[in-house]
Amino acid sequence: MLQYYHNLSKKNKTIFLIVTILLSIPAGAIIGLMVGLISTTFIPMCCNDNGCHNCFVLGEKVGYEATGFIGFWIGLFLVPITYISLIIYLELKK
Repeated sequence: MLQYYHNLSKKNKTIFLIVTILLSIPAGAIIGLMVGLISTTFIPMCCNDNGCHNCFVLGEKVGYEATGFIGFWIGLFLVPITYISLIIYLELKK
């Protein structure tokens, strides 16, 4: 992959970077959402007279809705930033 990238012309590198950065945004959101949904496993349960439910609350959202929401937004920003940082690192390294 790295060799493929270095062999591209300047115009094709720009197009490649724009497309991959734009694709990393929804990919990050989906990955973050999945991690957020899986993370409900590690949050303790709260039980009362009505039954048991997840203790995590964020505004009106409870349990898997709240953790999925947080994961979605973290992934939406963190994955593209990480990808851009990797590109900058590889460019500076060569």
